[in-house]
Amino acid sequence: MPSLLLPRQTADSTFFGVLDLASDADLFLQGVLCAQFAHYVNANGRDSWLMKLFVAGLALLTTLKTAQILAIRWIQNVRLFENLEAISNLWHTQWISEPTILLEAIITFYVQVFFCHRLWTLSHNVYVVVVAMILFIFALAAASAATYFFTHIPLSTIWIAVHLVVAMGGYLLQTGSIVFYLLRHTKTVLHCGPTASILNSLLRLTIQSAAPGTVCALINFASTIVTVRLHPATLSGLSAPLVVAAVSNVMLPKLYAVAAMWTLNSREEIRSAAAINVRILTLERRRSITKDNVVH
Repeated sequence: MPSLLLPRQTADSTFFGVLDLASDADLFLQGVLCAQFAHYVNANGRDSWLMKLFVAGLALLTTLKTAQILAIRWIQNVRLFENLEAISNLWHTQWISEPTILLEAIITFYVQVFFCHRLWTLSHNVYVVVVAMILFIFALAAASAATYFFTHIPLSTIWIAVHLVVAMGGYLLQTGSIVFYLLRHTKTVLHCGPTASILNSLLRLTIQSAAPGTVCALINFASTIVTVRLHPATLSGLSAPLVVAAVSNVMLPKLYAVAAMWTLNSREEIRSAAAINVRILTLERRRSITKDNVVH
Protein backbone atom coordinates (compact mmCIF):
# COMPACT_ATOMS: atom_id res chain seq x y z
CA MET A 1 0.00 0.00 0.00
CA PRO A 2 1.38 3.46 -0.79
CA SER A 3 1.17 4.31 2.88
CA LEU A 4 4.96 4.15 2.77
CA LEU A 5 4.62 7.67 1.34
CA LEU A 6 3.37 8.87 4.74
CA PRO A 7 5.36 11.96 5.76
CA ARG A 8 7.52 11.13 8.73
CA GLN A 9 6.40 14.13 10.76
CA THR A 10 2.66 13.66 10.17
CA ALA A 11 0.66 13.52 13.41
CA ASP A 12 -2.86 13.27 12.04
CA SER A 13 -4.76 10.36 13.54
CA THR A 14 -7.39 10.50 10.77
CA PHE A 15 -5.00 8.75 8.42
CA PHE A 16 -4.58 5.83 10.78
CA GLY A 17 -8.33 5.52 11.23
CA VAL A 18 -8.68 5.22 7.46
CA LEU A 19 -5.99 2.54 7.40
CA ASP A 20 -7.96 0.64 10.03
CA LEU A 21 -10.95 0.73 7.68
CA ALA A 22 -8.71 -0.50 4.86
CA SER A 23 -7.58 -3.44 6.98
CA ASP A 24 -11.26 -4.18 7.73
CA ALA A 25 -11.93 -4.26 3.98
CA ASP A 26 -8.99 -6.63 3.56
CA LEU A 27 -10.42 -8.94 6.23
CA PHE A 28 -13.84 -8.88 4.57
CA LEU A 29 -12.37 -9.81 1.17
CA GLN A 30 -10.28 -12.55 2.80
CA GLY A 31 -13.49 -13.93 4.27
CA VAL A 32 -15.03 -13.94 0.78
CA LEU A 33 -11.96 -15.75 -0.51
CA CYS A 34 -12.14 -18.35 2.27
CA ALA A 35 -15.72 -19.10 1.26
CA GLN A 36 -14.60 -19.39 -2.37
CA PHE A 37 -11.73 -21.71 -1.43
CA ALA A 38 -14.09 -23.92 0.56
CA HIS A 39 -16.55 -24.06 -2.34
CA TYR A 40 -13.74 -24.97 -4.73
CA VAL A 41 -12.59 -27.84 -2.51
CA ASN A 42 -16.14 -29.22 -2.27
CA ALA A 43 -17.19 -28.78 -5.90
CA ASN A 44 -14.06 -29.17 -8.04
CA GLY A 45 -12.45 -32.40 -6.92
CA ARG A 46 -11.92 -33.52 -10.52
CA ASP A 47 -9.57 -30.65 -11.38
CA SER A 48 -5.95 -31.34 -12.28
CA TRP A 49 -3.33 -31.25 -9.55
CA LEU A 50 -1.84 -28.12 -11.15
CA MET A 51 -5.12 -26.25 -10.76
CA LYS A 52 -5.43 -27.43 -7.16
CA LEU A 53 -1.85 -26.31 -6.55
CA PHE A 54 -2.70 -22.88 -8.00
CA VAL A 55 -5.65 -22.51 -5.63
CA ALA A 56 -3.54 -23.64 -2.66
CA GLY A 57 -0.85 -21.11 -3.57
CA LEU A 58 -3.42 -18.34 -3.90
CA ALA A 59 -4.86 -19.22 -0.50
CA LEU A 60 -1.38 -19.10 1.04
CA LEU A 61 -0.46 -15.75 -0.55
CA THR A 62 -3.71 -14.00 0.34
CA THR A 63 -3.55 -15.31 3.90
CA LEU A 64 0.03 -14.06 4.18
CA LYS A 65 -1.07 -10.64 2.94
CA THR A 66 -3.86 -10.50 5.54
CA ALA A 67 -1.44 -11.59 8.28
CA GLN A 68 0.88 -8.74 7.31
CA ILE A 69 -1.96 -6.21 7.40
CA LEU A 70 -3.04 -7.46 10.83
CA ALA A 71 0.55 -7.27 12.12
CA ILE A 72 0.84 -3.66 10.99
CA ARG A 73 -2.51 -2.85 12.58
CA TRP A 74 -1.46 -4.49 15.87
CA ILE A 75 1.78 -2.50 15.95
CA GLN A 76 -0.12 0.69 15.16
CA ASN A 77 -2.99 0.25 17.62
CA VAL A 78 -1.36 -1.72 20.45
CA ARG A 79 2.40 -1.35 20.62
CA LEU A 80 2.42 2.31 19.55
CA PHE A 81 -0.93 3.28 21.07
CA GLU A 82 -1.25 7.07 21.68
CA ASN A 83 2.20 7.69 20.21
CA LEU A 84 1.40 9.40 16.92
CA GLU A 85 5.00 10.40 16.30
CA ALA A 86 6.13 6.76 16.50
CA ILE A 87 3.21 5.65 14.34
CA SER A 88 4.11 8.22 11.68
CA ASN A 89 7.53 6.56 11.44
CA LEU A 90 6.10 3.04 11.47
CA TRP A 91 6.41 2.56 7.70
CA HIS A 92 10.11 3.41 7.82
CA THR A 93 11.21 1.69 11.03
CA GLN A 94 9.29 -1.61 11.04
CA TRP A 95 10.47 -4.36 8.70
CA ILE A 96 6.92 -5.70 8.37
CA SER A 97 5.99 -2.64 6.28
CA GLU A 98 8.70 -3.06 3.65
CA PRO A 99 7.20 -5.94 1.59
CA THR A 100 3.75 -4.29 1.31
CA ILE A 101 4.03 -3.30 -2.35
CA LEU A 102 5.91 -6.48 -3.27
CA LEU A 103 3.25 -8.73 -1.72
CA GLU A 104 0.54 -6.91 -3.67
CA ALA A 105 2.56 -7.29 -6.87
CA ILE A 106 3.24 -11.01 -6.30
CA ILE A 107 -0.46 -11.79 -5.75
CA THR A 108 -1.39 -9.73 -8.81
CA PHE A 109 1.25 -11.46 -10.95
CA TYR A 110 0.18 -14.89 -9.68
CA VAL A 111 -3.45 -14.26 -10.65
CA GLN A 112 -2.54 -12.77 -14.03
CA VAL A 113 -0.53 -15.88 -14.95
CA PHE A 114 -3.75 -17.85 -14.44
CA PHE A 115 -5.68 -15.49 -16.70
CA CYS A 116 -2.88 -15.60 -19.30
CA HIS A 117 -3.27 -19.38 -19.37
CA ARG A 118 -7.00 -18.85 -19.89
CA LEU A 119 -6.26 -16.39 -22.71
CA TRP A 120 -3.93 -18.90 -24.36
CA THR A 121 -6.60 -21.60 -24.16
CA LEU A 122 -9.07 -19.29 -25.92
CA SER A 123 -6.85 -17.66 -28.53
CA HIS A 124 -3.68 -19.73 -29.09
CA ASN A 125 -2.19 -16.35 -30.03
CA VAL A 126 1.35 -16.48 -28.73
CA TYR A 127 2.02 -12.79 -29.44
CA VAL A 128 -0.82 -11.43 -27.29
CA VAL A 129 0.00 -13.78 -24.41
CA VAL A 130 3.73 -13.02 -24.55
CA VAL A 131 3.16 -9.24 -24.60
CA ALA A 132 0.82 -9.50 -21.61
CA MET A 133 3.32 -11.65 -19.70
CA ILE A 134 6.16 -9.22 -20.46
CA LEU A 135 4.08 -6.36 -19.04
CA PHE A 136 3.26 -8.34 -15.90
CA ILE A 137 6.90 -9.35 -15.38
CA PHE A 138 8.01 -5.73 -15.80
CA ALA A 139 5.34 -4.61 -13.32
CA LEU A 140 6.65 -7.16 -10.81
CA ALA A 141 10.20 -5.90 -11.36
CA ALA A 142 9.04 -2.30 -10.80
CA ALA A 143 7.40 -3.33 -7.52
CA SER A 144 10.66 -5.03 -6.50
CA ALA A 145 12.52 -1.79 -7.25
CA ALA A 146 9.99 0.18 -5.18
CA THR A 147 10.60 -2.21 -2.29
CA TYR A 148 14.38 -1.96 -2.70
CA PHE A 149 14.23 1.86 -2.54
CA PHE A 150 11.74 1.69 0.33
CA THR A 151 13.47 4.32 2.47
CA HIS A 152 13.93 6.72 -0.47
CA ILE A 153 10.33 7.94 -0.62
CA PRO A 154 10.33 9.97 -3.90
CA LEU A 155 12.17 7.28 -5.86
CA SER A 156 10.07 4.49 -4.38
CA THR A 157 6.90 6.40 -5.28
CA ILE A 158 7.98 6.71 -8.91
CA TRP A 159 8.55 2.95 -9.12
CA ILE A 160 5.15 2.35 -7.53
CA ALA A 161 3.54 4.50 -10.22
CA VAL A 162 5.44 2.61 -12.94
CA HIS A 163 4.32 -0.70 -11.44
CA LEU A 164 0.68 0.39 -11.38
CA VAL A 165 0.52 1.76 -14.92
CA VAL A 166 2.30 -1.24 -16.48
CA ALA A 167 0.22 -3.76 -14.51
CA MET A 168 -2.98 -1.93 -15.42
CA GLY A 169 -1.99 -1.84 -19.10
CA GLY A 170 -1.30 -5.57 -19.08
CA TYR A 171 -4.57 -6.29 -17.29
CA LEU A 172 -6.61 -4.24 -19.79
CA LEU A 173 -4.84 -5.94 -22.71
CA GLN A 174 -5.46 -9.35 -21.21
CA THR A 175 -9.13 -8.77 -20.34
CA GLY A 176 -9.85 -7.07 -23.66
CA SER A 177 -8.25 -9.97 -25.54
CA ILE A 178 -10.30 -12.54 -23.60
CA VAL A 179 -13.51 -10.64 -24.40
CA PHE A 180 -12.50 -10.32 -28.07
CA TYR A 181 -11.83 -14.03 -28.52
CA LEU A 182 -14.98 -15.01 -26.65
CA LEU A 183 -17.00 -12.80 -29.02
CA ARG A 184 -15.12 -14.26 -31.97
CA HIS A 185 -15.90 -17.83 -30.92
CA THR A 186 -19.53 -16.93 -30.24
CA LYS A 187 -20.02 -15.96 -33.90
CA THR A 188 -18.79 -19.34 -35.14
CA VAL A 189 -21.17 -21.58 -33.18
CA LEU A 190 -24.89 -22.27 -33.36
CA HIS A 191 -26.80 -19.67 -31.36
CA CYS A 192 -29.13 -22.28 -29.90
CA GLY A 193 -26.45 -24.83 -29.01
CA PRO A 194 -24.82 -25.51 -25.62
CA THR A 195 -21.48 -24.04 -26.72
CA ALA A 196 -23.08 -20.68 -27.47
CA SER A 197 -24.69 -20.64 -24.03
CA ILE A 198 -21.36 -21.44 -22.37
CA LEU A 199 -19.52 -18.74 -24.34
CA ASN A 200 -22.14 -16.10 -23.55
CA SER A 201 -21.98 -16.99 -19.86
CA LEU A 202 -18.17 -16.81 -19.92
CA LEU A 203 -18.36 -13.41 -21.60
CA ARG A 204 -20.63 -12.02 -18.90
CA LEU A 205 -18.47 -13.62 -16.20
CA THR A 206 -15.28 -12.10 -17.65
CA ILE A 207 -16.72 -8.58 -17.68
CA GLN A 208 -18.34 -8.85 -14.25
CA SER A 209 -15.29 -10.33 -12.53
CA ALA A 210 -12.84 -7.91 -14.18
CA ALA A 211 -14.81 -4.73 -13.46
CA PRO A 212 -14.07 -4.34 -9.70
CA GLY A 213 -10.32 -4.91 -10.11
CA THR A 214 -10.11 -2.57 -13.10
CA VAL A 215 -11.93 0.25 -11.31
CA CYS A 216 -9.80 -0.22 -8.18
CA ALA A 217 -6.59 -0.22 -10.26
CA LEU A 218 -7.61 3.01 -12.02
CA ILE A 219 -8.39 4.69 -8.69
CA ASN A 220 -5.11 3.44 -7.22
CA PHE A 221 -3.07 4.70 -10.15
CA ALA A 222 -4.79 8.11 -10.31
CA SER A 223 -4.46 8.71 -6.57
CA THR A 224 -0.81 7.64 -6.58
CA ILE A 225 0.01 10.02 -9.45
CA VAL A 226 -1.71 12.89 -7.61
CA THR A 227 0.21 11.95 -4.45
CA VAL A 228 3.51 12.07 -6.35
CA ARG A 229 2.73 15.55 -7.68
CA LEU A 230 1.49 16.95 -4.36
CA HIS A 231 4.05 15.27 -2.09
CA PRO A 232 6.35 18.30 -1.68
CA ALA A 233 3.38 20.48 -0.71
CA THR A 234 1.84 18.07 1.79
CA LEU A 235 4.72 17.28 4.09
CA SER A 236 2.92 18.84 7.04
CA GLY A 237 -0.65 17.67 6.48
CA LEU A 238 -2.93 14.83 5.51
CA SER A 239 -3.24 14.13 1.79
CA ALA A 240 -6.60 12.82 0.59
CA PRO A 241 -5.05 11.15 -2.50
CA LEU A 242 -2.59 9.41 -0.19
CA VAL A 243 -5.43 7.90 1.82
CA VAL A 244 -7.28 6.80 -1.33
CA ALA A 245 -4.10 5.21 -2.70
CA ALA A 246 -3.50 3.34 0.56
CA VAL A 247 -7.04 1.93 0.76
CA SER A 248 -7.26 0.95 -2.92
CA ASN A 249 -3.86 -0.73 -2.84
CA VAL A 250 -4.90 -2.86 0.14
CA MET A 251 -8.00 -4.05 -1.72
CA LEU A 252 -6.53 -4.49 -5.22
CA PRO A 253 -4.77 -7.90 -4.89
CA LYS A 254 -7.76 -9.38 -3.07
CA LEU A 255 -10.13 -8.21 -5.83
CA TYR A 256 -7.92 -9.93 -8.42
CA ALA A 257 -7.91 -13.10 -6.32
CA VAL A 258 -11.71 -12.97 -5.97
CA ALA A 259 -12.00 -12.65 -9.77
CA ALA A 260 -9.85 -15.77 -10.28
CA MET A 261 -11.81 -17.86 -7.79
CA TRP A 262 -15.10 -16.55 -9.14
CA THR A 263 -14.07 -17.76 -12.58
CA LEU A 264 -13.03 -21.20 -11.31
CA ASN A 265 -16.13 -21.75 -9.19
CA SER A 266 -18.52 -20.68 -11.97
CA ARG A 267 -17.48 -23.40 -14.42
CA GLU A 268 -19.79 -26.13 -13.15
CA GLU A 269 -22.70 -23.72 -12.84
CA ILE A 270 -22.19 -22.54 -16.42
CA ARG A 271 -22.01 -26.10 -17.75
CA SER A 272 -25.15 -27.08 -15.82
CA ALA A 273 -27.05 -24.04 -17.10
CA ALA A 274 -26.01 -24.85 -20.67
CA ALA A 275 -27.19 -28.46 -20.29
CA ILE A 276 -30.55 -27.28 -18.93
CA ASN A 277 -30.96 -24.86 -21.84
CA VAL A 278 -30.31 -27.69 -24.30
CA ARG A 279 -32.96 -29.85 -22.62
CA ILE A 280 -35.47 -27.00 -22.75
CA LEU A 281 -34.77 -26.37 -26.44
CA THR A 282 -35.08 -30.09 -27.19
CA LEU A 283 -38.46 -30.28 -25.43
CA GLU A 284 -39.70 -27.20 -27.28
CA ARG A 285 -38.67 -28.70 -30.61
CA ARG A 286 -40.43 -31.96 -29.80
CA ARG A 287 -43.59 -30.10 -28.85
CA SER A 288 -43.41 -28.09 -32.06
CA ILE A 289 -42.97 -31.26 -34.15
CA THR A 290 -45.87 -32.93 -32.31
CA LYS A 291 -48.15 -29.95 -32.97
CA ASP A 292 -47.21 -29.95 -36.66
CA ASN A 293 -47.99 -33.67 -36.93
CA VAL A 294 -51.37 -33.16 -35.26
CA VAL A 295 -52.24 -30.31 -37.62
CA HIS A 296 -51.30 -32.36 -40.68
